[in-house]
Amino acid sequence: MMSKKEFLPILAYSIPTYVLVYPSFFVNTLAREFPYWEAFLLLSLPFLGRIIGSLIYQFFKSYIIPLLTLSILTLLQIDLNIIFPVRFLIGIIFGLMTSYAVDNAVKTNNLVLGLTTAGWSIGWILSYIAYTTIHNWNQICIISSIIIVSIALLDRRVSLDKIKINISLPKTSSIIVYFSALTPAFTLQIIPSIFEKAHTTWLILPSYLLSIAAYTILPIIASKIGLKRCIIITTLGILISGITTFLITPYTLLPYTSLGLGILSLIPKYLTTKNEKANTLGIALNIGSIGGLIIPTLYTIIPTSPESILIITSIILLTI
Repeated sequence: MMSKKEFLPILAYSIPTYVLVYPSFFVNTLAREFPYWEAFLLLSLPFLGRIIGSLIYQFFKSYIIPLLTLSILTLLQIDLNIIFPVRFLIGIIFGLMTSYAVDNAVKTNNLVLGLTTAGWSIGWILSYIAYTTIHNWNQICIISSIIIVSIALLDRRVSLDKIKINISLPKTSSIIVYFSALTPAFTLQIIPSIFEKAHTTWLILPSYLLSIAAYTILPIIASKIGLKRCIIITTLGILISGITTFLITPYTLLPYTSLGLGILSLIPKYLTTKNEKANTLGIALNIGSIGGLIIPTLYTIIPTSPESILIITSIILLTI
């Protein structure tokens, strides 16, 4: 049975991911209040803030304060006059908590690491459920805020492990690898707005459910056939299914999502074999996440940009 200490990294990744991504389902709603590119900028802005969070997480000794802060920020999203700085601050909390999660998960076992990195999929699943059941921006913000503060106060005895403060930065190559591996995740941010117009948003839920299985299965496959070979095969699957999803049929979203997110369960172990330190993995992850700012915003200017970036980053992963 999973211990509370092992469960905490999963929680620390899933909850901030949920707050980060549920606005993806409201792009068309937000576009009534802002220009279309600004609506997408709201999705992307936290990825700038998360870089800061990844650098300061070592100074926090309890996950309660970040969660309480996240609860307040979630509620403040109701006020569209201040939503841009609020989204930036949400990114800082996201970077802080996910850096902690990766730092601790990589020191445990493949199951915990897989489920922790699956926190991105879990957050998307929670977002989809919230959107389809509530379908109201203000109500989702209020209810989410209440739930998050309840989780924060559920057990005050649970706290972050004391981490030796180390402000060293990751290797440039590690940042490039994470940027490339995260590209599918960030192209998926624009999927809800595209699929909503085609009435195929129902494909999102099974896609993310399938990705959770991929998070846990891919590390097992890698242990059998080799980490490098598994990354190459997975990347080829991502490239083929991704191009097909954007250009031909939405039904290949299932393999694209599962492989595109599942590959993230392989990257931490791969980078540690390249002598990347465990306590800089989270920093590499969050700096590499700058693609989350670039890809959705660029899509509003150049609609074919997701496919182009996917091809380039896939080539990078195939040659690492």
